[in-house]
Amino acid sequence: MSPPSTSGDEVALLSVGDEIILGQIEDSNAPWLARELQALGAMPGERRTVGDDRARIAAAMQALARNHRALILTGGLGPTLDDLTRDALADAGGPNAALVVDEAGVVAVRAWFAARGRAMPESNLRQAFRPATAQLLDNPNGTAPGLTMRLGGCQVFCLPGPPNEMKPMFLRLVAPLVRREGLAVATAALHTIGVGESALAEMLGELMDRDREPTVGTTASGGIVTVRVRSVGTSDAARAALEETVRACTARLGTLIYGRDGEPLAAALGALLVARQDTLVTAESCTGGLLSAMLTDIVGSSAWFRGGFITYENARKTIDLGVKSDQLTQHGAVSHEVAIAMARGALLRTNATVAIATTGIAGPSGGSDEKPVGTVFVSVAVRGEAIYSRRFHFPGDRASVRLRTASLALASARFALLGEPTRDLLWSASEALRVEQF
Repeated sequence: MSPPSTSGDEVALLSVGDEIILGQIEDSNAPWLARELQALGAMPGERRTVGDDRARIAAAMQALARNHRALILTGGLGPTLDDLTRDALADAGGPNAALVVDEAGVVAVRAWFAARGRAMPESNLRQAFRPATAQLLDNPNGTAPGLTMRLGGCQVFCLPGPPNEMKPMFLRLVAPLVRREGLAVATAALHTIGVGESALAEMLGELMDRDREPTVGTTASGGIVTVRVRSVGTSDAARAALEETVRACTARLGTLIYGRDGEPLAAALGALLVARQDTLVTAESCTGGLLSAMLTDIVGSSAWFRGGFITYENARKTIDLGVKSDQLTQHGAVSHEVAIAMARGALLRTNATVAIATTGIAGPSGGSDEKPVGTVFVSVAVRGEAIYSRRFHFPGDRASVRLRTASLALASARFALLGEPTRDLLWSASEALRVEQF
C-alpha cells in the first residue's frame, strides 16, 4: 500500500451512521482522528456525517476525494444489511462495480470466532467482501476488516466504527501513510472566563487577523471562551511560533485566562487554593450539588475541598446554614442578603477558609418582574477578610442557567483570591456587587 499522493494537503473525515445523524450517540471518532492527524502534521480538512444511505455515502466519498489527498471514513462495516460502506465504496469507484469475496478475509473472520469458541453467524461473511480494487485492513480487535482504495488522487481508508477497533487500526495502518514528514501542526487552547467572545476578540485585536500565522480564533460555551491558536510548519518552528503567539495572547488577556489545553476551571481554582493554603466549602441552592460535582471531578480535590451543603428548601437554609427567617421573608431566598448569609454560615460551620454560595431562579417558572428567571446571586466569603456577593442574570434554559451559575461561581471565587473581587464579569454589572466584612 503506497502513501496518498500530495495533490491535496488536507485529510477529510466522513462519519457514517443513522445513530449519529439522529443524535442517538455522539460521534467521538472524528474529534479523536482530527487531533491525531494534527499530531502527524496532516491538516484535517472537511468533516461530514451521513446516514446509512448507500447513494449518499458514495456521493460524499466522491465529493471529498476530489479535494483531499486522503479520506478517512468510520462506520458501516458491520455484518447487517444497514452496513453499507463497502457497497458505497464500490459504487464510488465506478458504475456497476461488484463486490468480491476476499478469501484471506474469510479466513480471518472465521478465525476470530473460533479463537473465542463461538459459532460464526453466516451474515458475518459479508465483512470479508470488498470492491475489486480495494484491499482489506486487518482487524485483530473485531470482526470487521477495514478497507482502503484509491479514488482518483485520494486514498480512502474505511475503518470500523467501534473506537476500540478504529483507533488501533488507524495508529497501526493509516497513520504511517498520512503522516506529513517534516511538517507539524501545533495547537494550544487558552480558556478564559468573565468576558464575552466579542469583547475578548477586541482585546486580541490584530492577533485574530485571518491571514496571520499562527492563526488565532475563539469559541464560546457556557460562559467559557476558548482562544484557539494553531501553527503549521516544521516541528521546531511551529512550536516556537505557537508559544510566541500564546505569550502575546496572555499578555493581553492576563488573569482572564485560567487554564490551557483542557484544564478545568475547578482545577485552576484548586491550584490557587493550594498555593494560598486555603480550603473551600460550598453552600448550594439553585445548583443543587452541580458546583460540588465540578470540584470533586478534580483528582486530588480532597486536599482542598471540605464538602458542601445543599440547601434547596428555605428551611434547610435556616437549619443547616443559620440563615435568619426574617432575611428569607423580607428579601426572599434569591437575594444578596440570603446569599451572603449562606456563605457566612458555611464558613462558621466548617474549618474551611473560603466559601461559595449560590441561590437563584433556574426556571422555567418562579420568576417575577423584579427577579426574572435566570436571576442568580453568588457569594464568596474569605475568612477574616470579606464576603463578596454578585447578582447575575443568565440567559438560557434551566440546564444552561445552572451550568453558568456554577462556572461563574468558580470564576468569582478565583478572582476574589487573585485580589480582583470587584472585577466586571459577564452577565453581571459592577453595580450588582455587594461587599460585607466577614
